[in-house]
Amino acid sequence: MSASFEPEQFGRYFLVDKVAVGGMAEVFKARIFREGGFQKLLVIKRILGHLGGNEEFVDMFIDEAKISVELQHPNIVQVYDFGKIGGNYFIAMECIEGKDIKGLLRKLAERRKVLPVEYAACIAHEMCKGLDFAHKKHNLQGDPLGIIHRDVSPSNILVSYDGNVKVADFGIAKAGISLYNTKDGVLKGKFQYMSPEQAAGEDVTTSADIFACGIILHEMLTGRRLFKADSEVKTLKRIRAADIPLPSQLNPAVPARMDEIVMRALARQPADRFADCREFQQALLEFMYPSTPEVVRDSLKHFMRELFESEIAAERRRLREGSAAAVQIWESASELALEEEWAEEAGSARTMQTSVSRMPMALAVVAVMLALAVATFVAVREPVTRVVEVEKAVRTGSVHLRVTPAGVNAAVYLRDERVGNGTGMVLVEDAEPGMDIPLRVEAEGHAAWNDTIDLVAGERLRVLVALQEAGDPARPRPPASSGASGSEQAGLEPLDSVGAEGTPPTARFRSTPSGARVYVDGRLVGRTPVDWDGGSAGSSAKVEYRLGGHNTATFSIRLPVDGRSVSFPRSLEKRSAEPGKVSVNVKSGWANVFIDGQRVDTTPLFNHVLTPGRHDIRVVNESTGMDESRSVTIASGEASSVTF
Repeated sequence: MSASFEPEQFGRYFLVDKVAVGGMAEVFKARIFREGGFQKLLVIKRILGHLGGNEEFVDMFIDEAKISVELQHPNIVQVYDFGKIGGNYFIAMECIEGKDIKGLLRKLAERRKVLPVEYAACIAHEMCKGLDFAHKKHNLQGDPLGIIHRDVSPSNILVSYDGNVKVADFGIAKAGISLYNTKDGVLKGKFQYMSPEQAAGEDVTTSADIFACGIILHEMLTGRRLFKADSEVKTLKRIRAADIPLPSQLNPAVPARMDEIVMRALARQPADRFADCREFQQALLEFMYPSTPEVVRDSLKHFMRELFESEIAAERRRLREGSAAAVQIWESASELALEEEWAEEAGSARTMQTSVSRMPMALAVVAVMLALAVATFVAVREPVTRVVEVEKAVRTGSVHLRVTPAGVNAAVYLRDERVGNGTGMVLVEDAEPGMDIPLRVEAEGHAAWNDTIDLVAGERLRVLVALQEAGDPARPRPPASSGASGSEQAGLEPLDSVGAEGTPPTARFRSTPSGARVYVDGRLVGRTPVDWDGGSAGSSAKVEYRLGGHNTATFSIRLPVDGRSVSFPRSLEKRSAEPGKVSVNVKSGWANVFIDGQRVDTTPLFNHVLTPGRHDIRVVNESTGMDESRSVTIASGEASSVTF
C-alpha cells in the first residue's frame, strides 16, 4: 500500500489502491464485500469533485458508461455499475491486472528491446476483435448503435499479465445513444493517433479506428513513435501527409507480409484501408498461421510476467495490504445501509431509507423481511415492466480452411452440405459441433479432398487443405502403425528410410485414429497423417497430438543428422467425458435457481458441476414475479455462464 494513499469507503465500494490520477478523473482498485466472505475486485473510475458541475464533461462521462455497458465482449473492458456518490460520478468496471501498451513499450525501451513480431500481431488481432464487435453492435430492437471509438491509442489498449487484450475508455466514442455531440471542427482524441480525415476535422467512420490500430501496430513493431513531433501542429501535418516508412525499414525482423498489412491499415484514403476490423483481424490471423492466437497468447503471458516481475510483486503487495485495511473498515462499520440508489446525494428522494445495525442480526433480518413485504404490496398495485437480458451460450463452432494452391476457387462441404466457397482462406461459421464430421473440398480441375474433423462448440478449427491437380496423384503415404513398438517404448524412434546426404530430415507423424492435430514446439503443422520437413538435422522438438475426445499424446523427438525419414506413430486413448460447469446470475436482485426441475441454490451461482449435455435452467423470485427459463448445452470440461 502506497504511503500517500489510505484505503477508504466510497459508498458500497472500498478503495484499496490508487492506480492513476489525471486532470479529469482518478482510478482506484476497489473491493466490495458481502456476508459469508464474498468479495470482488474491480476498478473505480471517479470524476474529480470540481468537475461534477461541468455539464459537458458529465455528459461525456455518462456516454462512456452507457456505451461501455452495452459492450459485453472478451476483448472489451466490462462495465458493472455507474452512479453518483456524494458529489462524485463514478464507473465501476472490470479490473485488468496488467499494463497498457504505452507502459509495455516504455518498459521495452528501458531494456533496449523491441516487442517480438508475433506478440505485436497477436495484440493487434485481439484489439481488432474487440473494436469490430463495438462497431457492429445493435440494440435489442436490432438497430445499429453506430459506435466509433475515436480514441484508440496505446493508453487505451490493456494487456493483462495473463496475455489477454482489452479495449478500454469509450469516453469520447461516437454513438447513436450519446448525450454529448462533438461540435463541427472540434478535434476529439489524441493527436498522434488520429486518421488524416480526423485530423482535418472531417466526419469520421470506423475506418478512423482502423487507422489508429495501424499506428499502434507500427509502433509495437518498431518501438518508435510514428507521427509524434515537437508540436501538435507539426504532428497533425505529418498525419495529413501520411508519409509512413515501412516497419521493416526500422526493424529488419519485420517480414514483408507484415509490412503489407500495416501499410494497408495506414492508407491515406479510408477506401484503401481494410473494409472493417474483421478483415484486418483475418489478415493478422493468416499472418500468424500455422500458429494460433491461443498459442501466442500463452507465450505472451510468460513474456509479460517476466518483463514486469518486480511490478507484479509490488502491485500484489499493495493490493494485499490495502484489502486487509479495507476489511477492517468494513467490519468495524457500525451501520450497513441496505441497497442504495445510484444517486446517493444527501437529501435526495429515496424509495427506502431503512438502515440496520449489523448487531443484533435478528433485527436486520426482521427489517429486511418487512421491507420485502412492503415492496411486494407495492408490486401488486403497480405493474412492473422488466427487461430480462439473457446471455446466449455458444452452441456452434467454426472451421477456418487454408486452401492451396493459391487462386483456386474451392467449394467446402460439411456432412455433404455446401457451406462455403472461396480462394485462399475460407471461413465456415455457425457449424454444428460433432465427432468425425465428413469434410470435403472440391475445385475445378482438382481431385476432391476428403477428411473428417472433430468440432467443439465455441472452437475455431484450422485446417490446411492441399488440393492436387486432376491426374496428379498425391504423394504416397505409408500406413500408420497400430501401436508402439519396443524401440519406441525405449525412447528410440524407428527409421523408415535413408535419405541422400544433405537432404533435410522428414518427420512422419501418424496416429490411430488419424486426424489428430500435430503441434511442434507449440506450432500447428497439420493433421495426421502428415509429413513435416521443417526441422534441421540433429535438432530436438516437443510434439503433441491432439484429437477431440482423446487424451493428448506428448513426446519429444530428435531428428537424424543424415537426412533420414523418421516415423512417430501413436495410439490415442479415448478420454472419458469430463463434467462441465455453469454459472447463473441475475443482473438485478436475486433468484432461486432450478436445474432440470431441482432447486440447487440461489444466485449468484458459480461453477455448478453438471454432466455434459443439454440442461434446463429456471430462475424464480416470487416476491418480484421473476420466473424465467432457458436451456443450455454443457460441453465436457468447459465452463458456461447464463445471465438473466
